[in-house]
Amino acid sequence: MRTMGDKPKTKSNATAQQWVVYVLRCEDSSLYTGITKDLIRRCKQHNTGTASKYTRSRRPVVVAFQEVDRSQVEALKREAAIKKMTRRGKLAMIERQTKPSKTRTDVARLEDIPNVGVSVAGDLRRLGITSPGDLPGRDPYAMHGDLCRITGQRHDPCLLDTFIAAVRYMEGGPKTPWWKFTAERKRTLAARRTEG
Repeated sequence: MRTMGDKPKTKSNATAQQWVVYVLRCEDSSLYTGITKDLIRRCKQHNTGTASKYTRSRRPVVVAFQEVDRSQVEALKREAAIKKMTRRGKLAMIERQTKPSKTRTDVARLEDIPNVGVSVAGDLRRLGITSPGDLPGRDPYAMHGDLCRITGQRHDPCLLDTFIAAVRYMEGGPKTPWWKFTAERKRTLAARRTEG
């Protein structure tokens, strides 16, 4: 689904209407986040110095992370969320995506994921997540924030814990009750508030 390296690939079924959110690792090890409809072309522009003032003096760059979003609006929201993350958070996100794939292929429906019932599956579908395979590499915190914006209401933080559990499970983690992620969620949100 997603790759890392000099020759990035997008989803084979990505259409011209889909946008890619990407993170580049620059020559000085700094990270740059952007969006595009054509990642290969955009990478070439970054490496020739015509895409961004920031990357112009930090070449060469390589793609460290990418994910496909259905629209420019979704891609811009995701880009903004990644830019707000700490460097440590970005590196953890990149590491999760670039680990040898342990993505589960034996889970057919969202409701088959541990901790995910009919209601949570409905919330995931509101976010455009229609199958378990859509979860690896997603940011549960961004998912929760997006759901609050989409529905116009503040959702219980326990739902965020459930999103974390679902993403981790689909990335190859063990079957873990959602409440085991509550302490991690509180630490992460407290750190983000401090940095913000």
